[in-house]
Amino acid sequence: MDLGHRRIAVAAGSAGLTTVADRLAGVSAAVRQRGRSPVDLAVVHSAFTRDGGRAAAERILNEHPETTAIIALNDVMAMGVLSTLRSRRVPVPARMSVVGFDDVSVAADLAPSLTTIRLPMTEMGRTALTLALKPRTTRPRRRPTGHLLVVRDSTGPAPTS
Repeated sequence: MDLGHRRIAVAAGSAGLTTVADRLAGVSAAVRQRGRSPVDLAVVHSAFTRDGGRAAAERILNEHPETTAIIALNDVMAMGVLSTLRSRRVPVPARMSVVGFDDVSVAADLAPSLTTIRLPMTEMGRTALTLALKPRTTRPRRRPTGHLLVVRDSTGPAPTS
């Protein structure tokens, strides 16, 4: 789904977290698939928490005011992003779209409800256990997982200038 956003920022957790690196790699791949450079993304690292999402949103609004969409690398950060946007009176999704990651149980109950990426957590846990029980190896063990974009009220078309 292409909503026409060209000025996208990422509220990312701490750079050293594998989850952050993997999710950023996925976002970068999606940007490249649409013929754009990941260098164009404004990536702001902060704590992988609600307060971290608030702080990231403040930085994005102050340092990248042209942003029309924020991808938070987990739903808890996205809640913080939404909180900051609400306090700064930035209308969602009319002026800013917000997407989270994980589809936590309250994502559908937020106002606006949060568009998010749902991961197959049960399957991922099963795969992790299977990999952990295998004999030790020197190379990393990674397996791709599926995902589902759950579209809710926090996203809309990019605003026209």
